Amino acid sequence: MRYKEELLRLIGEVIFPENIYCVGCGEPIKKNEIYSLCEKCREMLIYSRPETCVRCGRFVKKRETVFCEHCGARPPKYDRGAAAVVYNDAARKMIYDLKYGGKGYVAKNAAGIMQRCVENLGGHDIIIPVPVHKNKIKARGFCQTTLISESLSKLTGIPVLKGNLVRTKDTLPMSGLEPEERRNNIRDAFDVTDASCILGKKVLLIDDLLTTGSTAEECARVLKGSGAAEVSLAVFASPYSKNKN
Repeated sequence: MRYKEELLRLIGEVIFPENIYCVGCGEPIKKNEIYSLCEKCREMLIYSRPETCVRCGRFVKKRETVFCEHCGARPPKYDRGAAAVVYNDAARKMIYDLKYGGKGYVAKNAAGIMQRCVENLGGHDIIIPVPVHKNKIKARGFCQTTLISESLSKLTGIPVLKGNLVRTKDTLPMSGLEPEERRNNIRDAFDVTDASCILGKKVLLIDDLLTTGSTAEECARVLKGSGAAEVSLAVFASPYSKNKN
């Protein structure tokens, strides 16, 4: 399976080579453009700023309290979190192309954009990608969170632990589900294969998108239940949340 993933990734890089076309709009770009984004698309991405929830890292439009509506009502099971960019049209296209467009190399661009927020979260012992069910990996040819994690590992020097946190249940799509339905849908969908690898470790959990946080919370619950000392969450994008009044 790993050989097949690598082969498909290499084929994708040949078909969609880096720094020839913008990963945002598809227009030709100069070879030295950072993140393989043209200037216009870079400006469209709203980078991490102080107006975030101090617990989960979601963006808030105006800092009125320290917590967003989610954490004010129900603090997450992970210890702290951060998102690199706001989930707008530009970020949405990058995630879509990565997950469904066969453009695995976009993971490297996403990781580059995420590097600062990852470093701001503090030190970690290992990186663990939020796992994707094997059926989705078979359909896509790769796991996008693993690709992002591998690129982040090269940038930060934090090793990636792959295949230890696994997805055991192919859940229903989360879109359209209410928060409680999402939590029920994702419950018991993950498992740790070797707890000794995470015992006492500070874990950095990586995902592409944070919405309600149900998936990240279930992963954090399983990891802490298996002995992880801390679990932080870093995501590429997150939509705006309301302040908790």
